[in-house]
Amino acid sequence: MISLEELRLILAECAGEEPDESAGEDFADRPFEELGYDSLVLLETSAQLKHRHGVDIPEDVIRELKSARAVLDHIRTTARPTATAAD
Repeated sequence: MISLEELRLILAECAGEEPDESAGEDFADRPFEELGYDSLVLLETSAQLKHRHGVDIPEDVIRELKSARAVLDHIRTTARPTATAAD
């Protein structure tokens, strides 16, 4: 399962920046928009989640998820690993 910390690192990497340590414990619930993550970052994050973990979140779905907690909740409840995950 993907941890909040791992998702935070992937988001930062996809945004081309260092992970924001100042995001603090409320990172999970802070809106992506407030964190400076736009739809392109979210699309790249979705691609990285599929590549690294085999978790497929469709483009139209990732755009609707507004926070890291929403992404993790989606993964836990609906996303199913694919056979193409890099182990």
